[in-house]
Amino acid sequence: MRLPRQHEQRQACRPTDPGRQASPARPRRGGPRSLTAAALAAAFLSSGAAPALAQHAQPAPAAPGAGAPTRVHQAALPSSTVEKAISAAESKKGTPYGWGGTGPDSFDCSGLVQWSFAQAGVDLPRIAHDQVREGTRVSYSDARRGDILYWADGGGYAYHVAIYLGGGRMIDAPKSGDQVRERDVNRYNLAGAVRL
Repeated sequence: MRLPRQHEQRQACRPTDPGRQASPARPRRGGPRSLTAAALAAAFLSSGAAPALAQHAQPAPAAPGAGAPTRVHQAALPSSTVEKAISAAESKKGTPYGWGGTGPDSFDCSGLVQWSFAQAGVDLPRIAHDQVREGTRVSYSDARRGDILYWADGGGYAYHVAIYLGGGRMIDAPKSGDQVRERDVNRYNLAGAVRL
């Protein structure tokens, strides 16, 4: 599959653990299991009870320190913190892109975002898709300086991130063979922004 040149390679910000990557869902047709499941569901529904699989499961809240990811904050970061993160990212302009790079000598997209915010005292996950779940999602039209912009594939998997600078500009580590730089926001596959 050929990706547009202006975008980072999808695998660059995807998790390396194959168990965490999404696989396309394939509908199954017919077969004894399908018929049995359909018959059981019909029986339960006609009796007024819903099968367990049809009920929405609510995730149990994780205990603090139980290894579950924690949210970075409850309210927007102070502008001084945002400016420290942006300054950190800008100090790395010209640093080469490196797949899996977390700095300070090379970065991939999520490595730059993670490193820059860490310099401002904000702890973010390593992977782009996990980073975009750390704050409040907003549309690009509502993005503010310091928000994390993200690009997603058709299934909603975030494969690239950048730090929004305002005025239609961003800073990121774009792709192999490139370097950390400031550039215009590319709107192709732009899914929105995350406010930390």
